[in-house]
Amino acid sequence: MTHRPIQRAPWSRWSDERLLTLRFRELRLSEPSAWVAGCHRQLLGELADRSLRVRPHVWLAEEWFSPRGIPGFAIPFYLAHPRLMRLERAQMHSVEGGTRASCMAIMRHEAAHAIQHAHRLDRRASWRAHFGTSSTPYPDRYRPRRRSTRFVRHLPGWYAQSHPDEDFAETFAVWLRPGSRWRSRYARWPIALAKLTYIDSLMHELRDVRPPVTSRAQPLSIAQSPLTLGEHYRALRHAHAAAPREWLTL
Repeated sequence: MTHRPIQRAPWSRWSDERLLTLRFRELRLSEPSAWVAGCHRQLLGELADRSLRVRPHVWLAEEWFSPRGIPGFAIPFYLAHPRLMRLERAQMHSVEGGTRASCMAIMRHEAAHAIQHAHRLDRRASWRAHFGTSSTPYPDRYRPRRRSTRFVRHLPGWYAQSHPDEDFAETFAVWLRPGSRWRSRYARWPIALAKLTYIDSLMHELRDVRPPVTSRAQPLSIAQSPLTLGEHYRALRHAHAAAPREWLTL
């Protein structure tokens, strides 16, 4: 088995201060690191094992997200190079998706969004009955109910509580993860279990079904972004600082 070498970059030896002046498009990166690409391949294998025909494509952007109407998802730029991961840690004190386990957890979550978009699942009355209305505006921040048993727990921050789409994505991720034993784990959480059972039935229905949405678009790719890394991090820190106590930013 061959390993793809780390992409060479003239900025890889720059100081943080100089690197923050660089524009995203000047990074000239087109793909994630080899280990992240390996996580993506694992994700595709897990979907294939379930006979789901959606194969989410990925691209580099400022953050993790899956745009409405596109059956793929963006991977944050810092997962394309070790130097950028070090910068992310220095600026934000953590690296979201920076380990294989956390990367896989987020990819399973984002795959759910991609499948929702590919099959337009939120148009179904049964989907809305379990998760709510997808068109509900996304909040800038939310205050989770930490002891609630109505939602699964997958990503940190009780993320399923932030929006109906995130409730679906978190529930799907729990369902998809190999060996999750969700039936026993959520046996005493009847509402969360009902959502998982619904997804189990829905994904069985979608086995070998060709999705109607197959766009390969890559919105907000860093390849087109004139924003500097410094501007990006200043905006992130401002959003986090503005959140009231016990509230989380989306």
